[in-house]
Amino acid sequence: MEHTIRTKFIPQQLLYFIAGRRCCQQFACTFRTCEHNILIGSAHTLGLRSQFTLINGQECVKVFKRKCKHYIKEPKSLTLAPSTIVDMFTLLARTNVVGKDELPNCADYFGGHFSVKVPSIHIPLTVLTQPTVRLKTEKHSKLLRNGSLYAYHEDILGSIYGHRVIMFDGNLCLDKSILLPLLILEDSESKNINIKVICIEKDNILAIYNCDRFAQCLGENIGETVGIQVPQYNIISSATHVVYTTAKAFLRSLFNKDSKKCSQISHFVINDVHLHAPYTDILLYELKQALNFDRNLRIILLSQECDSMRFVNFFGEGTKFCMEPLSLISPNICYLEDIHGLIALTDIQKGPEIYKKQRQVFRNKNQRNEQIDKCLQAYEELGSDVAIRPFLYSINYESVPVNYQHSVTGKTVILIASQLGKANHLRLLLFMGANPYISDAQHENAITVAALNGNAECIDILENFELHGYVVRNAKPEFVDYDLIIDLMYLICTKSDFSPGNILIVLPTFYHIVKLNYMLLSHLLTGNLQEFSIFLLHENMDKEYLYSLVKCRKENKLVVLSTDIIESLPLPISFQYLIDTACQKRTLYDGISNSTEDRYEWVAKDCLLRRQLILNDAEAVCEKHCFRLISKDAFQMLSGTSKPQLQTMQLDKICLTVKLLSPNTIISEYLNFTIAPPPLINVHQTVQFLKKIDVLDESEDVTWLGCRLIDIPVPCQLGRTLIFGILLQCLDPILTIVSSLITSDPLSIPSNEEIDCIWDGFTIYIQNRIKNERARLAEDQFSDHLIFVRLFQEWQSRFKNDKQPLYLTDEYEFMLNGLMEQLNLTRIRLVSALRAANLIHSQGQLSIQNLNIKSGNWPLIKTALTGGMYPNICAVNDKQIYLNSAQSSKVHLHSNTVLRDFLEPFKVSARRICTQWMVCTKQKNNIKYATVVVPLAVAMFAGSTKLGLGQITEIQSPSDRTKIHFFIDEWMWMVAAKSDIELVLKTRQQFFKVYHNFLKNCTELEKWRSESPNSTQHSLFEALTIIFANEDAAAGFKECSYIGFRPTLKLPALYMLSVNAHFTWQQTDEKTVLTNRAPGFESILHHIEKHYFLLYTEDNPGQFYKKSDASYMESVIGKFARPIESPRRHIYVILYSKKPDRMISISRAKIQKGEFVLKEYFRNAIPLSDILQACASLNVKAPSFDGRLVSILIDKKVGNLIMDLFAFRHHWIHK
Repeated sequence: MEHTIRTKFIPQQLLYFIAGRRCCQQFACTFRTCEHNILIGSAHTLGLRSQFTLINGQECVKVFKRKCKHYIKEPKSLTLAPSTIVDMFTLLARTNVVGKDELPNCADYFGGHFSVKVPSIHIPLTVLTQPTVRLKTEKHSKLLRNGSLYAYHEDILGSIYGHRVIMFDGNLCLDKSILLPLLILEDSESKNINIKVICIEKDNILAIYNCDRFAQCLGENIGETVGIQVPQYNIISSATHVVYTTAKAFLRSLFNKDSKKCSQISHFVINDVHLHAPYTDILLYELKQALNFDRNLRIILLSQECDSMRFVNFFGEGTKFCMEPLSLISPNICYLEDIHGLIALTDIQKGPEIYKKQRQVFRNKNQRNEQIDKCLQAYEELGSDVAIRPFLYSINYESVPVNYQHSVTGKTVILIASQLGKANHLRLLLFMGANPYISDAQHENAITVAALNGNAECIDILENFELHGYVVRNAKPEFVDYDLIIDLMYLICTKSDFSPGNILIVLPTFYHIVKLNYMLLSHLLTGNLQEFSIFLLHENMDKEYLYSLVKCRKENKLVVLSTDIIESLPLPISFQYLIDTACQKRTLYDGISNSTEDRYEWVAKDCLLRRQLILNDAEAVCEKHCFRLISKDAFQMLSGTSKPQLQTMQLDKICLTVKLLSPNTIISEYLNFTIAPPPLINVHQTVQFLKKIDVLDESEDVTWLGCRLIDIPVPCQLGRTLIFGILLQCLDPILTIVSSLITSDPLSIPSNEEIDCIWDGFTIYIQNRIKNERARLAEDQFSDHLIFVRLFQEWQSRFKNDKQPLYLTDEYEFMLNGLMEQLNLTRIRLVSALRAANLIHSQGQLSIQNLNIKSGNWPLIKTALTGGMYPNICAVNDKQIYLNSAQSSKVHLHSNTVLRDFLEPFKVSARRICTQWMVCTKQKNNIKYATVVVPLAVAMFAGSTKLGLGQITEIQSPSDRTKIHFFIDEWMWMVAAKSDIELVLKTRQQFFKVYHNFLKNCTELEKWRSESPNSTQHSLFEALTIIFANEDAAAGFKECSYIGFRPTLKLPALYMLSVNAHFTWQQTDEKTVLTNRAPGFESILHHIEKHYFLLYTEDNPGQFYKKSDASYMESVIGKFARPIESPRRHIYVILYSKKPDRMISISRAKIQKGEFVLKEYFRNAIPLSDILQACASLNVKAPSFDGRLVSILIDKKVGNLIMDLFAFRHHWIHK
């Protein structure tokens, strides 16, 4: 038998490994230790590499293919600073651990096995009772009269009584989520039936909105007949019969319950099941199980235009009820080709675009431009496939624009390809979005060069591009064409073919919403577009954003920017136009590499149809228009239905929820019973990951960490990072970092497609400026995570009076305010969740003040990141050629990170890095954010929380008997003196003893009532603070300036709502013009007449506007402006100052209630020399800036020019 294992079985297993796709494989404990040498020898014979490793205290062998970069040929060195050794000895002496020869076993040290039970959260439902009969309010009666659904109410109730599962299929305009519960409530009142209805919505904001509408319909307050149960907003009473909640919140209430989980509920109404929200799909399986225990339970499923019978078949019973609205008006649908055709035939006037016409060659002179110029020159000289590769690499990995022009000749790569007659290169470059119309310094472009050279194949390719190629750039879902949307806005707002109406623009993310918001405001405030009110809708918005839209003045023209949440929001607003970007952002999980990737992709056809149906309105009298920013060919290739999220998303929180719902069921088995089961490989890899970070134990049972993380609304890894921030008393900066990682980054390096067409010629310069700003905020600490902290703190420091400025400066400042507002809201919600989970207390050791004692210590913050972000840790290999990672064989530093410069080889970047270890945030195999950490942080906090002598293998080094090798996990391998390792492990166990005690007992408030921890715990944290500060200094890190803890509760909120409301004038005057307009009247309506007054001030803008009351403005411009001010004549006041000579502000003056009101539009500091230069370039006579304290009426052309200089100024070019 032994001979067979050695000669046949082991070589056979290795051959299977070679034939497989894996780059490395761990041969676990199937072989005896004495046979490890045989395995290693066999691997060597087959050309494989191998090394010893450790799993749960038992030696194993890991085998690597030659190309595998997981392989660490030599262990990383761990050398403690002398002061660190002294501090550890001192700490351990106080705990009576230093004198012991051996480390205690983990089970003894941590108190052995103990039962884990997650805290219960119950929806306070009483026994089933019949609702009280009430008088119908006017809203109640109106809703029933106007609702198409009410015409079928008898059939609907008959279906509900006749079947336990009913699928209602109908459009959003039917308002099913309100009307169906209302019908059930009315029927129970008339028939004296006992009911308790649970209404499930996809998002918290939807549950709050529909609950509020239901209560208003009944003429009651929330908490009476209708209640709400979502995190931080729970209002339910004993008289409540209808409860609105989310699937996630309701599932949380089912933890620790027996099989009869729904015994006190008569009806479930689950909205938007067609979207396959992950928690909704899990809830459907729970309800399927509940039907076995409650014969009277009714499950009502609501959907929009989907394969409804699939849900009925899932339950194995039930019926389908299809409802159609009373009237349907099919809108006019335009695809990308149609849109470009419309715009090409229309003369759209958007102003002089002064910045576009000013060449600023000096901005192209830098080292990065020189490197890219050399790539182009090499390609032009050689013309081979090899010669073009460096430039293609810079496009794909270094954010270089494909239309980059040589700094001297102005040639683009596609022009050079055309010049060389490289047809294959030409096709590739056109596919990548290259523009053949860009001219060089000799006024030649790719098309003219191909014609000049007579290359028939190149000419044919370019002619075909002229016919169809204008949609290439826009056919990529990862890039939203903002300029095209602005062109559409001009088309709709200024041309007689399109009647006035509300506009809905659907965008993929909140980031895109904020960017487009600024672009719309900049064109609106210049007077080039009709006045309209802008509103924003997205999943994580504060409810005030939604209510402000619902309650807005109906005569106002509305532009609503929304994510896909609009598909589930029944709004009392009629839209005339829909601009649909047709793309979405999805986080895709790769089970093979165990990593995630954010990807933009086209939505499915059913999604486009749901958005189109939003335009349906029974009272519509005008033609509706739907503009889809996708080509017809791309549309035809779309999938018919959207892919369920469970099949693509990261499953960590899903697996944890499943295990808490059904502790005795294997997670993969449970998920396999759902309506859209995820791939088995994804489930397996996620479970292994959760075991690795101690959310699940080896038996797949939930640990105390898992119990605490379930109530924190972030992925498990980020939740664990928050736990380390709490324990190490540096919560505030960790809170900022975690919040930043789940929101958009304002300082992300933009690609060429993400930059407005005005500035796309300066892409390299803009990218360099942003990179420099990131380096400034990083303070030479080799950390992208520090940038998040510094950026948020600098933003905080601006608001001394808790007020954000409502004027506009530039796009970056606007986006920073919008994104930071969202980040601050995320921080507040996380703190609320941590309080609800008893991880933060109102007083005592776990008060917010005590948890931020060490928030100013950057080395300790890095340590918290190391423990929390494990296993996302990478190591620089000894030759400094590449990065190793346990999850990926090829890991690269993204151009976004401060750890390397643009076009810099990693070998060069690695020379500056102080240590060989870094904590990272990856997008698949690209490290987007990283922080370099000391080896001691990895040794102390990476790996299992119960690491001890029983879990490590000591292999003495042949060259040095005083040093031993030890494994933190199956990949992390270190070598150090035995005495140092013992000190590290003993100190580590001291920390994790506190860690386990905290997770187990944090809900027992009395234990933490004291303001100061016990002496042992205090000594531990003080010692760790000193130890890691010393280790940072020994490694060569510069001392980081103080970070500190700053309260965030006083920060201003609702910036985006406030600034959009600020720029909304009352439109009652325009209403008459809009409603009574006649054909041919468009020239008067759309071409606003603008008058500009130049005014000198010795004050700064803030002081000027503070003292500029109505009487002052009357004295300055009243006698000139009052006779000409009207809805179609706009009066603008331009402020300038002397010494320094610059323009500082633009505001609009308007008469309201008989007095002049001055509203500031733009504030900046534009040198007067820029104004004079711009006037000269357009042959316009410049005004006199003589500093007289009187207002001067200036030429309209000059005024428009100054307005454009303010409205379209770029932060990174003109700062």
